Amino acid sequence: MLANFMRYLTYRPANNVKRTIAYLIDTLPIQMGLYLVSHACFGISPIIDRTSPPPVQEAAMQARMLIGLGTLGIWILYCILAELSPLRGTYGKVAMGIRVRPVQGTKLTFGQVLGRNAAKVISFAPCCLGFFFAYFTNGNRAWHDSLSGTAVSDNR
Repeated sequence: MLANFMRYLTYRPANNVKRTIAYLIDTLPIQMGLYLVSHACFGISPIIDRTSPPPVQEAAMQARMLIGLGTLGIWILYCILAELSPLRGTYGKVAMGIRVRPVQGTKLTFGQVLGRNAAKVISFAPCCLGFFFAYFTNGNRAWHDSLSGTAVSDNR
């Protein structure tokens, strides 16, 4: 049954494990950089044990939240620039041999790239369900891919 659906795709969907690894390659350096900035500039470490006083625990929780939101914002801007490049993907995607492409047509438009990356906020908001959606759809498309008319495909 799945083979019948797959034959109608005009691209070879990227493996979801490759997509996850590409995401980690792209976001871990951003998170590490924001952690270092938080610790060096503000003296706040997001890693605090439960024996710390409540004000320290609260500051650490706020630092974790800001690092998470900062990572999302920087990652989205980075993705927009990388997907508009001739490589059609971030460093992580290039390293994993995958790229962003339009479902219809041959050229990725600025509107699709902008829409795809703006819609990542929608994919992220409800406990990252929009990203996990790619594991269960034909063509391995996440919510932000479906909303923007794009897909992530293998380069091969």
